[in-house]
Amino acid sequence: MSHVAQIAPPPEPAADCPERIRLWHPRLKLCAVCLRPAHGFGFFNPAKPRPREHTWFCSKHCQSFFAARHRKGLTMQGTTDEERLAIALVMKRLGQTMDQIGWDKRLSDLTATDVTALIEEVLEGYGAEMSRIAATAEVPF
Repeated sequence: MSHVAQIAPPPEPAADCPERIRLWHPRLKLCAVCLRPAHGFGFFNPAKPRPREHTWFCSKHCQSFFAARHRKGLTMQGTTDEERLAIALVMKRLGQTMDQIGWDKRLSDLTATDVTALIEEVLEGYGAEMSRIAATAEVPF
């Protein structure tokens, strides 16, 4: 009688993913809809062969918005009606920030604080408007 433990051989690596570890979490990825940091909501096209490209999202709203567009055959290239609406709504917020800074200043005369305020207003406003639009968009399932 042998007292040697029977150890199973290691499993074969997947044919589509040889010698690399799959990461389920989107580390250092941005949301495909609103460009905020992704938080584990993902999407891939099941019709494409492996290895599949994954798209990551910050919330269920953004994931549902992207999936609905994918079902209609639309891609995220170019600007959509929703993105144009978000840009128009951000312009109103940007105008309010420019009122505080002053419309008479040239862009080259703005201080670093003023430029930072403008950039933050655009980024935060666009992300908030896209999230709001995605939350109110009708999902067909």
